[in-house]
Amino acid sequence: MASKDRLGASLRDRITALFRARRGVLLLRRTAALALLLLAAALAVQDHGPPGAGVPVLVAARDLPPGRVLSEVDVKHREIPVDLVPDGALRDSPAALGRVLGAAARRGELLTDARFNGPTAASGSGMASAPIRLADPEVADFLTPGRRVDIVTAAAHPGEGSVLAENAQVIAVQADSDDRDQGRLVFVGLPERLAGNVAAASLDQTVTVTLR
Repeated sequence: MASKDRLGASLRDRITALFRARRGVLLLRRTAALALLLLAAALAVQDHGPPGAGVPVLVAARDLPPGRVLSEVDVKHREIPVDLVPDGALRDSPAALGRVLGAAARRGELLTDARFNGPTAASGSGMASAPIRLADPEVADFLTPGRRVDIVTAAAHPGEGSVLAENAQVIAVQADSDDRDQGRLVFVGLPERLAGNVAAASLDQTVTVTLR
């Protein structure tokens, strides 16, 4: 009997030891899995920053028309997540001030370098960007931002044409399209008072430009 008791005790010890070993392996696996999860979370925070972290970018402070020469009142800063910032996003005001929008921008719209035609408007205070439509849309094919032109009214009869402005700087040129019934829109930099007169004249007169 003593021999059987010793044999039974030895078997129980082995079974107990086996269960303990299995529990140890299971605990080790769970610990390793938890450690991997914590490491992945730490890497995610390191790569993307803490929740809600953002970077400052420039957005339109109000609805802006095409050809607008941007000033301080037209832009403001807003923070957005770093992974949502597009290439070419403007980060500070000096990068936008004095530049001319190539297309309209809605209030709150993020501004990138692709939104502008030409580097800057005509520099200096008292300057403005005047829109004109050219009588011959194909003339606009020869215009680029920075080009200097004279703005003239087309003459219905010989000697009736007149020069509206001289040595105006081309700021932006409307993209080409199949619909040219109204002529292509061109923005030119002029002194404010003259810009208003030219823009008004182009509404009821046929306007073209001569190249310098």
